[in-house]
Amino acid sequence: MEIQPISGAIGAEITGVDLAALEVDEFAALHKALLDYGVISIHGQALTADQQIAFARRWGDIHAHPYLSGLDGNPEIIEIVKEAGEPNRFGAHWHTDQVFTPAPAMATMLLAREVPPVGGDTLFTDLYAAYDALSDGMKRMACRLRTVNTYDKGTTRSKRMGAKVLEPEKEAVPAVHPLVRVHPETGKRALYINDTRIMRRFEDMTEAESKPLLDFFLTHETRPEFTCRVRWQVGTLGLWDNRRLMHLALDDYQGHRRVMHRITIKGTPTIGVDPSEFPT
Repeated sequence: MEIQPISGAIGAEITGVDLAALEVDEFAALHKALLDYGVISIHGQALTADQQIAFARRWGDIHAHPYLSGLDGNPEIIEIVKEAGEPNRFGAHWHTDQVFTPAPAMATMLLAREVPPVGGDTLFTDLYAAYDALSDGMKRMACRLRTVNTYDKGTTRSKRMGAKVLEPEKEAVPAVHPLVRVHPETGKRALYINDTRIMRRFEDMTEAESKPLLDFFLTHETRPEFTCRVRWQVGTLGLWDNRRLMHLALDDYQGHRRVMHRITIKGTPTIGVDPSEFPT
């Protein structure tokens, strides 16, 4: 197994491994790489749906999306399809997966089934670095804030993905999280922010009061020096740690089809920073 970083901030490509026949020591190396780099991409993986699900289960229980349906016969997998010429509104904004649930997904796994000849990359940004780059005064304030997050069942995705929405007429239930999240495995602090279509406001504040500060954090944490870009090939399996990253799917491949199979892994309730401990 070889691990090659893809940027100075986050991300690595891994070669020399077969995910369908993964040894225990190889899995341990992948787990360490995920914690070290945040997002890893492994090319050349000819996995069946059952093999992808089996690999996902090695990371933990599978997180069932509360609002989207999965594949017939393999409900653990959500198929993300964009047809040629179809506008893409699914994932085409900075976000972390399932921030709108009380225990957001620990990790997301994406397997490329069909990709355009060029384009369709995914951008990632490091929320550890975003937190570390704040001033002490801003850190002190951020550690005291909690966000209110609500899934958007509206028109922020393609008709194809919108058809997967379960009970579209039923209002989504908000979830509240600390703005500064402590990673349960590394103990590091991350600025746990999301697109304002989901992360609507701070607790005990209005949307109008919250928006300028949310906009600042979103702009701050997507600075180029915090980011990396993953390029997909057919058979690329990408895995990323939602507890420390945001991502954005680029819509720059008009006229071509793209098919991805996604599985998310269950996480735990978010842990914030005790304000009395600041700074540490």
